[in-house]
Formats: sequence, structure tokens, C-alpha cells
Amino acid sequence: MAMQRMASGRVLHNLRALAKLPSPGPAPAFTHIHISRALLAIGAEGPIGRIELSRELGLGEGAIRTIIRHLAQARIVVTARGGCVLTKRGLSFYNSLRSKLSKPFLVDAKQLALDKVSAAVLIRGAGHLVKRGIEQRDAAIRAGATGACTLVLRGGEFVMPMAEGEEWQLISVDSLVQEVKKSFSPRDDDVLTVVSAPYRGLAEHGAMAAALTLLE
Repeated sequence: MAMQRMASGRVLHNLRALAKLPSPGPAPAFTHIHISRALLAIGAEGPIGRIELSRELGLGEGAIRTIIRHLAQARIVVTARGGCVLTKRGLSFYNSLRSKLSKPFLVDAKQLALDKVSAAVLIRGAGHLVKRGIEQRDAAIRAGATGACTLVLRGGEFVMPMAEGEEWQLISVDSLVQEVKKSFSPRDDDVLTVVSAPYRGLAEHGAMAAALTLLE
């Protein structure tokens, strides 16, 4: 079947394939962004039940059941009394995804904030893929967020590519920089997508949407 041909290393391709597996009934009300967040949640917190996963992803239980069905069909999760857990294959997929990016986490974005709540995702080694951050901003907005900022770690400093040949630097004493460095020990060429929205769920979803544009 389609998911039996999952290629290691093609994480984004596989996430999209999982979202498009055939299902009975209406078209699924979720995307590969929800699939990625579900995998990260199950891998970090599993076993996790449908209600908790629904709350985490901001989706109804019907959509969550379909996501779980897709993941089970691909032999990535199994369901037990306590909820969903990753299979050996699922753990390999989860580790591949986690090696590339973090879960969305809430941040005090201060001068970067574009709405009430901000969330961020750290993407490993993707700085060479960032142009001016427009693709990440557009992906976040399509996902329902208000806006996004994309920062690349260069020479130990987070910089924001702007117009051709111009950059804006986030000072090293900024609390956001300190938080990220303490939690993730980022390296040069890592990327931080900072996304703002009216509430937490949209900010986290937008941050993941922006981050996924940087998976090769």
C-alpha cells in the first residue's frame, strides 16, 4: 500500500501521504500539520487518549478518530486501554521528525509578538533554506495565525533576513534568545519560527505550519 512505500528521510512527503490516506465519508478536516502534531504528542506523551489528543490539536473527535485510523493503517500507532502509543515503526518515524524540529512551545515574543499569544518551533540545520521568511509567514497565516517571524542562528546570534542583503538581529540578552538557548542548545544554521495568534492553539498550529516548510 502507499504507506508501505514510506521512504526514510522523506519526512514531509510521508506526513502528507499519511494525511491523504483514503477514508470513508466526507473529506478529512485535517492536514499534514495535524498529523505531525499528533505524532509529536503521541511520541512525547503516549499513551494518549482521543479526548486529550482532540484538545491538543484543536480538532473534533471525529477528525481525531480518522487521524488515529490513518496512523494505525500505516502501522505507526496502536491503541490500547490507556490510549495511542507508537509502534516500533512509529518510534522510528517520530525520532526522525524530532531530530529535525521541536514541538511548538509558548514564548514571550516581546517585540516580535504580532498578537496576544506567541509560539515557536526550532528547526535543525535549515538556515540555508530560509530566504526572507515569506514562505513561513504565509504558511502560518494560511493555518490561521496572525503572522510569523523567522530567525536564523548565525555566528551564535539569531538574525532575521529582510530585504536583499539586510538583516535584523535579536540581541543575545533578549529573554526569548535565552529561553531557546537554555532549552535546545541551538547550533548555527538552526531556525526559529515565531508565530502569533489570538489564542494558544492557533499560535502552536501556525508555528508548526511555518516549520514544516523548512523540511527537506
